[in-house]
Amino acid sequence: MSPTPGLWIPLSSEGLQARWQHLNTRYFAGSLKPIEIVWSQRLTASVGMFACREGPMKTFSPLPMTHRRREIRLSLPLFEQLAARTQYAEQELLNTLAHEMIHQWQFDVLKCRPDHGLEFLRKMTQMNRSGEVAVTTYHTLEKEVTALSKFAWRCQDCGRLYRRHRRTIQPKRHHCGACRGTLRELVSPTQLMDDRSKPYQPPASDSSPRSAEPTRPDRAPEQLTLKLT
Repeated sequence: MSPTPGLWIPLSSEGLQARWQHLNTRYFAGSLKPIEIVWSQRLTASVGMFACREGPMKTFSPLPMTHRRREIRLSLPLFEQLAARTQYAEQELLNTLAHEMIHQWQFDVLKCRPDHGLEFLRKMTQMNRSGEVAVTTYHTLEKEVTALSKFAWRCQDCGRLYRRHRRTIQPKRHHCGACRGTLRELVSPTQLMDDRSKPYQPPASDSSPRSAEPTRPDRAPEQLTLKLT
């Protein structure tokens, strides 16, 4: 039975491991080595993450997998926010765990750096055919992210929004990743929800070199959806 919104209780380590073992057996033929799965209070920019604390040169060291510092992190704050408004938090958890296990499979079995490339997409498609999981590369948990965002900035040229849990953006040093425009900190992140239904009206353009500067292709635009890593 699906949990009632607001009454969802985070799974224990044993519960997480049981679901990992089920997915490992069904979709990876038991090829994945044991890995620690932890709830993270600090992870608020993504709902899940496969992490290896070794440097790039040590990625494929001869140490046994159980002795290498690998783990799957799940965002406790985001899942709590999700559970408060929907009964599908546990299904989302299974989808997220499956996503991070594909990254583990890339790292442990394929011996390559985890990404969302062709091998990831092939494995994702194969797993989704079962109907048990719905793995994606991006999750649009915008309400949850906004609720946790304490700080927000808007580009004064194109209107792009940037949300952060900490004040990591400095307008004097940073510019919009899409148009290189000036960023202005909003009074409150709740303005994002109020402004969502209203089109943004940029200020009148001027003849300064910055306004005429074309978008730089080497600077990727900020994603407003919640990216899984």
